[in-house]
Amino acid sequence: MEVKKRLDKYDNIRGIGILIVLIVHFDILGIFAGFTHKLLVLSCLPLLFFVAGYFSKIGPDEPIKSFKRLIIPYIFFYIVGTLFVWLVLGSKVAVPCFFFKTTMCLWFLMALFIMKIMLPIFNRFKYPILASIICALIMGFINLDPDLLGLTRCFGYFPLFLVGFYYKETKNNITTPFTKIVDFFNKHYKIISVLIIITIIAICYKFDFKFFAFRDPYAGNLLYEMIKRLIVIVVQIGIVMIADKVMTNKNCFLTQFGRNSLSVYLLHVYIFLCLKKIVPHSLKNNLPLSIILIIGLAFLFTYIFSRDVFTKSINKITDGIYNIIAKPI
Repeated sequence: MEVKKRLDKYDNIRGIGILIVLIVHFDILGIFAGFTHKLLVLSCLPLLFFVAGYFSKIGPDEPIKSFKRLIIPYIFFYIVGTLFVWLVLGSKVAVPCFFFKTTMCLWFLMALFIMKIMLPIFNRFKYPILASIICALIMGFINLDPDLLGLTRCFGYFPLFLVGFYYKETKNNITTPFTKIVDFFNKHYKIISVLIIITIIAICYKFDFKFFAFRDPYAGNLLYEMIKRLIVIVVQIGIVMIADKVMTNKNCFLTQFGRNSLSVYLLHVYIFLCLKKIVPHSLKNNLPLSIILIIGLAFLFTYIFSRDVFTKSINKITDGIYNIIAKPI
């Protein structure tokens, strides 16, 4: 019974994360600009990667499972998305970087796959989370195309993934350097949470958006830029720890959102692209109506695409393609 509550809790965290993602993406007119936009971006993806890490495992079959559930949908929806943009929206399609240059928000699948492949490697480090933070900081010195397999964001969010993975050890009473940090946080939860919230407000006002998305390399004073990235990573770790502390264990609408978050993530993009075509820019002049519309549409399509029928359909497609290309065991 306790396991079920724990799973509901983390599905709830993932549910609020995917709902915020849709709010950010559906804000095509930039209603939630500046501080609000930074705040939403700062919190949503860390929640998703944290829970993905929490539910991840290390085992001989895990790479195959990850390939089946992440790479096959990546390739399938890459093709479907390309055809949709070309045939339905009438936009030009760049073919030379086919599959390597992530589009249609598919970088998330590729980044998550790479994280799962790196997991057993980093698990051999004495301080894996610290090692991942160092890698995230080093990545800022490398000038990569941010859409190249989602690598820049993969390493930027990898510490959050590992925090989720090792968070399970705190539930099993395993003592590690990280569990000691979690215990310290739990003992001084209120004070640390206030400090984190103050820091969140400060960096959302002072930092550029690029520091929250891990897309761009450092520019200008490299040491200062690296310190900024470190602050963002530490704050995001604080956000997921607060979420773990305050999120309910009860089964609610967020639970369904979280359990089927992948189908929501994959399918909402087509609604987003259509909205960009049909939503009049004059709507921006009516701020209250715009906010209600954005949040309402985000909730509506999160609810619709989180129905089991969509997840089951995607899994059937994935299983069918895998059975065609893979040898029977």
